[in-house]
Amino acid sequence: MNFTVTIRRCLVGMFLCLLGWGLITCLGNLAPDAKGDANRYAAAYRAFKEGKCKSCHPAIWREWENSMHAQAWVDEIYQEAAKQISDRETSCDPCHAPEPILVTGIGKMPKLRSIQRETGVSCLVCHMDAEGAMHGPKASAETYFHANVTDAAYTAPTTLCSTCHGQPSIPEHDQVSSFQRSSFATEKKSCATCHMPSVKRLQSTASYESIKGRKHTWRGSRSVAQLKRAARLQLEYATGKVSVTLQSRTGHILPGGTLRTIVLEITQLAPDGTARQKKQIAISAKEKNRLQPAENRTYVFDVERGDTIKARLRYQLTPKTPEPSWILMAEATHIVP
Repeated sequence: MNFTVTIRRCLVGMFLCLLGWGLITCLGNLAPDAKGDANRYAAAYRAFKEGKCKSCHPAIWREWENSMHAQAWVDEIYQEAAKQISDRETSCDPCHAPEPILVTGIGKMPKLRSIQRETGVSCLVCHMDAEGAMHGPKASAETYFHANVTDAAYTAPTTLCSTCHGQPSIPEHDQVSSFQRSSFATEKKSCATCHMPSVKRLQSTASYESIKGRKHTWRGSRSVAQLKRAARLQLEYATGKVSVTLQSRTGHILPGGTLRTIVLEITQLAPDGTARQKKQIAISAKEKNRLQPAENRTYVFDVERGDTIKARLRYQLTPKTPEPSWILMAEATHIVP
């Protein structure tokens, strides 16, 4: 009898030990694992460098590698401008080589990362969370290389974009504030509407059919086609006067960056071709006269019969960009009857 009781006590003790060990293990798994997160982070960046993103997402990769996001850190114009900023590591660099924004917080000022800065704003910056999962819109196929998380932030990504393009304390990094006041925002459009046009393609090599997505090109001030869509000129004559109307067609302030300038050039020619007057109007943050979203601005000139009015709008990328390199955005001509 005593032997049986002893056996039972031993079995109960073993059970309690196993139960305790199991609870400790489970609680340990639930506890934050900083080392595990660090390992996943390092593994993701190692995989990126080894070409894993490129091998599985070749179409999207081709778009990205030719974008300014990919060149954000190595771009010579950026590096030259940043050298003139005393606090560049807190005000400029964090948006040109950021830590993953899902880790540091959507909408919050990013943090400058210490590795692979030459890759600029990469796939990991916009899509990877602290656990190494990739967030995005609904995907066409599952993958076993990383976890996929369907995230509503990627279907209307203005808040996502605001992380780098909506920082009011840093004017060069703030296009979203003016966008949010525009009709574009009330019409439920987003940054992606203009800067990531729709495209139908395979999402990855694991996909079996093409699906609709957004092009990872982020066309902006380096794109001639995008600049030509950004504004329009309209000339009208009425009783000895010509009105030159500059129409912004963007969803944010124009020009968008504080170093950019658009120049409206108006030339008035007499019937024999001699110039009566020529005027250049610079529009920039420095001049404090940038156009608001969808703003129309009109300039009126006295003219005579037979005069020709020529208007051109050109884009100066930086203060050091020489005039022959300014990009023509729009032009219009009117002959006074």
